[in-house]
Amino acid sequence: MAKITKKMGLGISKTNRKEFDNSDFNFKRFEFDIESFTEYLKITNTSIDEKLKKDIKEFKKIDDPEIASLLFDDLEMYIKSNTLQLYYSSIIISLYSFLEQTMLELCIVAEKNNNLKIEDISGTGIFKFKTYLEKVIHIDFEPINTEWKEISQYNHLRNLFVHYSNSLMNESTAKKRKNSIQEIKGLKFNNNSDNIFIEFENDITVRNFITTIRSFISKIYFENI
Repeated sequence: MAKITKKMGLGISKTNRKEFDNSDFNFKRFEFDIESFTEYLKITNTSIDEKLKKDIKEFKKIDDPEIASLLFDDLEMYIKSNTLQLYYSSIIISLYSFLEQTMLELCIVAEKNNNLKIEDISGTGIFKFKTYLEKVIHIDFEPINTEWKEISQYNHLRNLFVHYSNSLMNESTAKKRKNSIQEIKGLKFNNNSDNIFIEFENDITVRNFITTIRSFISKIYFENI
């Protein structure tokens, strides 16, 4: 299969690594899939906004403005502190799974022409796949350190969402986990009795993860980005 050449801004063309000259991995499909997460995020935000606008109209029908205001404030707080948190955490989990699957697909392509197999590498998930790409394709991850550091932080965040209900942790657990994720933009930590609750301030945490994944996979797939 002919190499894929892609314009990477300023008219500069980039060519995929020769190890990925295989129709089993389609970079255009990857771009479409990652962009789908952005579209889903837009739909999520729009749906929440429309729900709030609809509720505002309903509350305006209540005769007592003070009661209406209190009820709406409670509902708005509930939506922002629960519904949005649920949406955003689920997108983070889905994005992480997408990244993991994408890295596996790249490893499978490389494995076809190499004696060293994926199963020969110790570790699990993205860490196993990173090691394989380093050993087999000899990818220099030094230029991708920024993205990899962020992905490692999102790994901890994803694990929290998977293993802890609504990311509610006791303080002893939080002390171990907080240092791993506190650099992620858009997160805040709220104390609740003896527990700590992680919340999204807005959708920037999700947007940054999408951007990081796109950059990370591009730098693995193409030569000399």
